[in-house]
Amino acid sequence: MKPRVKILATLGPSSGDFETVKKMIREGASGFRINYAHGDSKAWDLYVKMVRDASAELGVTVSIIGDLPGPQVRSGDFEEFSVKRGDQVRLEHASAGSGSKTIPIAVRELFAILEPGDVVLYGDGEVSLRVLSIDEHSSTLLALNDGVVKPRKKIVVQGKEINLPMLSGRDMELLNHAVSNQLTYVALSYVRSPRDIELVKNLLRNKSFKPGIIAKIETRPAYLNLREIAELADAVLVARGDLGLHFPLEEVPLIQKNIVAVANSLGKPSIVATQVMESMIDNPRPSRSDVVDVYNSVYDMVDAVMLTNETAVGKYPVETVKWARRVIETAESRQDPVIAQRSRRMGGGLREKYAYGLLSLAESLNAKILVYTKGNTVPPLISKHRPLVPVYVGSSSKTIAEALTIYYGLTPIVLGDSGGDMDYEKGVEELYRVARERRLVDIGDVVVKAYVKSGTGVHEIIIEEVK
Repeated sequence: MKPRVKILATLGPSSGDFETVKKMIREGASGFRINYAHGDSKAWDLYVKMVRDASAELGVTVSIIGDLPGPQVRSGDFEEFSVKRGDQVRLEHASAGSGSKTIPIAVRELFAILEPGDVVLYGDGEVSLRVLSIDEHSSTLLALNDGVVKPRKKIVVQGKEINLPMLSGRDMELLNHAVSNQLTYVALSYVRSPRDIELVKNLLRNKSFKPGIIAKIETRPAYLNLREIAELADAVLVARGDLGLHFPLEEVPLIQKNIVAVANSLGKPSIVATQVMESMIDNPRPSRSDVVDVYNSVYDMVDAVMLTNETAVGKYPVETVKWARRVIETAESRQDPVIAQRSRRMGGGLREKYAYGLLSLAESLNAKILVYTKGNTVPPLISKHRPLVPVYVGSSSKTIAEALTIYYGLTPIVLGDSGGDMDYEKGVEELYRVARERRLVDIGDVVVKAYVKSGTGVHEIIIEEVK
């Protein structure tokens, strides 16, 4: 049994080998992120193969998320340098550095919005710079704090948005890579409005394979358009790193809670990312503050937490997944059931009422739920109501099963190789057989089987004690 809140891990130099991927799955990773901002197609293809081979060997369904860079501004290549408060730094429209304390920027649009007095945040805000003067191709800035300026880092101008297209030519290539490799989801960086989601959906419309869309909420416009974006996307991600550049840091915890609450109300998975277990990049044990942060995310009713640098470049990727699971399981075991029950908001549709009633019945019996799905409609509705009992979802579609790996409280299982042709009664019985075989249900357990009676459209529920 995996915890109800899922763990997603980013692949990178520290975790990009088969044995490490297998160990992370064993420790509880439900999905893996490929950060398209780093590496090349050869490395990404290898990551995809490793994850799929490892999941097949272990008999566990996991997802793969391709994270598109999106309309961001990053510095080019140069030799890193240190600055002291009061030093002057030069931004230059170029792809590579050409002088001392010069930061090359290939994005011309940045220089069009800069004005004297603007504050530029470098990286994740480690270095703050104030604009002193500008011209068409460069700008002189004043360092506001001591720090180290490293190459290929993000650049944000406080309070301003840079007018860039949602998808560059490079992003289009990466989207095609995600489609051709049948990645479960693509994560869209720097989403600003529902139109950005519509753009990607239109691009995917005629593709033979369509990944789900995760909208990363990390800019002020995205937060202001949150509900409309979440309605169109398949999931939302709380990108706390960039949110902390666009909003006062003290507001980020409340913003996280609001994003998760809106996603939950719409039945869309919510993922919390950035500095989830940051202290474990260099240490085999998490800091107390990291433990509290993960614990609080569980109480916020998030669907998943995403590990980024911790598993991509950290020294202890497997231990990080293990600790994340340990904290999540402890938080879930101590959580008052009333918290989950209070978060439930039943919609008006018949299907949602069915899911709500099914869950309420199973919880009253302390039973395990077995549901077979073809169209992936009922399982997300069960997840929306934050189940307190195990929910096993069988599907003949690997695509559907993988998509469910980011949903709260669901354990998806791929059944056979029938391509979705298995009828519902047969599907739920095959799921029961596999669950018995894997000891997911055992003698004395009460199970609630849910399926649609073939040819009738009638949803049936069977209560059974395992003998």
